[in-house]
Amino acid sequence: MKCPLCGCQNFFLKNPNDEFETYEFSVASGDVSFSGDADGAPAEGVQKTTETFCNRCSWHGPFQELKNG
Repeated sequence: MKCPLCGCQNFFLKNPNDEFETYEFSVASGDVSFSGDADGAPAEGVQKTTETFCNRCSWHGPFQELKNG
């Protein structure tokens, strides 16, 4: 899965209680893999409707909008 704009496979989520706290993850193999210290990352993981931000460009939207391939 990759960003619909730039093709990047690295993303982040924002903590809904603290917009300055983020959790980075990649989806290179199709599986979500949180990087580094993922303490506090959503226990339920990434859902289809989870707001996702690209690490390379300005794209953000629901996780389900990422392109396969």
